[in-house]
Amino acid sequence: MKPSTIIIFPGWGMEKAAFQPIIKSLSTICNVLCTDWRGVKELSDFRERAIQLLTSTPGTVYLMGWSLGSLVTLELANLYPNKIEGLILIGGTSRFTNDMHNTFGWEQRIVERMKKQLQRNKEETLTSFYNAMFTKSEKEEEFHHQFMEVVQRDYQGDSTYSLLTGLDYLLQKDVRMQLNQIQTPCLLIHGKDDQICLPESSSFIAERIGGKAQLCILEKAGHIPFFYKASALYATYRKISRKGAHL
Repeated sequence: MKPSTIIIFPGWGMEKAAFQPIIKSLSTICNVLCTDWRGVKELSDFRERAIQLLTSTPGTVYLMGWSLGSLVTLELANLYPNKIEGLILIGGTSRFTNDMHNTFGWEQRIVERMKKQLQRNKEETLTSFYNAMFTKSEKEEEFHHQFMEVVQRDYQGDSTYSLLTGLDYLLQKDVRMQLNQIQTPCLLIHGKDDQICLPESSSFIAERIGGKAQLCILEKAGHIPFFYKASALYATYRKISRKGAHL
C-alpha cells in the first residue's frame, strides 16, 4: 500500500520552517509537501499555486491549511472533491474580516492599518504579528522565543509587495457560501485563546459543513499550536488516515 500524501498550506508571512516539528513527525508515515506564498503578485496566485501543487501530486491527498491557508484549502475542497481524502484546518477561517454576517473576524480598518505599518517597517510589523500568535502562557514556556529563533535561522523572507498581496487576500477572500457544498471529511483544530482567528471561526465552518466536520478546541492554545503540539497532531492524523478519512 502506497503511503498517503499530505499537502500543507501555510498562513500569512509564514514559511515551511514553521511546520518542521509536524513535518518531521508526519514524514515517518506519509509523504509531506508544503508550499509557500513568497513572491505572490496577484490574489489569484494563492489558488493557482495551490492547484498546481495539488494536481501535480499523484493519487489522492489530505490537505492541511493553517490560517490564510485554510481559505485556500476550503476553496480547493470544492474544486477537487475527488482528489482530496480529508481536510485538516488549524486556526481556520472562511472569512477573515468582519461584515454584518461575521462578527468574529478582524475589523477591516485594522488590516488596512497593518498594510501601512508593513510599508513603513516590514520587520517590526512581522515581529508584532508573530508575537500575537502566542498566548501569555505559551510565551512563559518559551515557545515564542523558540519560534523566533526558527524565523531568524531558517526563514528566507518575503517582499513587502508579496506580503501586502497576502493582506489584500485576507481582506477580500470569502468562502462562506461554499461551505455547505463541501462533502470531504474535515477536522478543525483551534486554540481556545487564538487572537488571530477566533475559535468561533472554526465553529462556524463546522456548523456549515455539518456531519462531515469535527471540531477540536485546544485549551490554553493560541494561533500556532502545531509548533509545540506536533505529537498530538501526528496522533490525530494517524487516527483519521487509518479510518480512511472518516473523521
